[in-house]
Amino acid sequence: MKLIAVDLDGTLLNHQKQVLENSRASINRLSAQGVHVVVSSGRCFPEVQRFVKHTACDDLVICDGGAAIMNRKNGQVLRQWTLDRDAAVQAATIGVQHGLATFAYVNHKLWINTDDYHNTFGHLPGFLDKNSLDDVMKLVDDLPAALAREGKDITKVMCWSLDAEQKRQAREQIAKIPNIDFTTSGPDNFEVLTVGAGKGTALKWLAAHLEIPMEQTAAIGDAENDIDMFRAAQYGIAMGNGADCAKAHADFVTGDCETNGIVRAFDWIMQQNKTSGLE
Repeated sequence: MKLIAVDLDGTLLNHQKQVLENSRASINRLSAQGVHVVVSSGRCFPEVQRFVKHTACDDLVICDGGAAIMNRKNGQVLRQWTLDRDAAVQAATIGVQHGLATFAYVNHKLWINTDDYHNTFGHLPGFLDKNSLDDVMKLVDDLPAALAREGKDITKVMCWSLDAEQKRQAREQIAKIPNIDFTTSGPDNFEVLTVGAGKGTALKWLAAHLEIPMEQTAAIGDAENDIDMFRAAQYGIAMGNGADCAKAHADFVTGDCETNGIVRAFDWIMQQNKTSGLE
């Protein structure tokens, strides 16, 4: 096994948004053996960087929910799948009209309404604090208008709410927009990407870029937006704390993110190498 894609929240990170030391040690061992351990996250590039910069994870990362592949060392964009600007504006407008906290990934930064940040996201564990705003986030007064006026390289629109009916109505209306796909990283949100984008597409592109056959790839995650890469990889591993839909599409269910889930997942993957004769 030469390439392992690892989700971030609820997978590599525990619920306190930390990388456990035993997980870090396992990544060090795999990296020393020439295995690419690639983070594959719904977060934007600067957020991914701050969580994994002190690990032996690969320099290349999948971010923006699979809509971008970037180099951690120099910030280079290797590949990205952008939303049509009009589609992004429509999706953001519908999200706001339905009372959802809505933000967009624009040129690998988060654009978000000032009120949504202060009222909602600023209080979430692991979300960005005000000291990170300049590097990672842009606060705007009217997100749809800002996207229409100056949005460039928009990779994702995300809508968040604890009200299931609000989300259902907004998603139903956004679904009428041509050439978009939906995914989600949890029950409180849905994500809008350009059609065909996602973690699975990104994993296939990255494997080809690294000249690694898909038969030598694996993916570890916990949510619906990880199923795409489970299907693409030779092996898909779901976290014990993961969503039922992710577990249903996995070849193996490991422990949870608070204990030894990642370590057990890595061990299981490498055991498949031995039993299949790939090692």
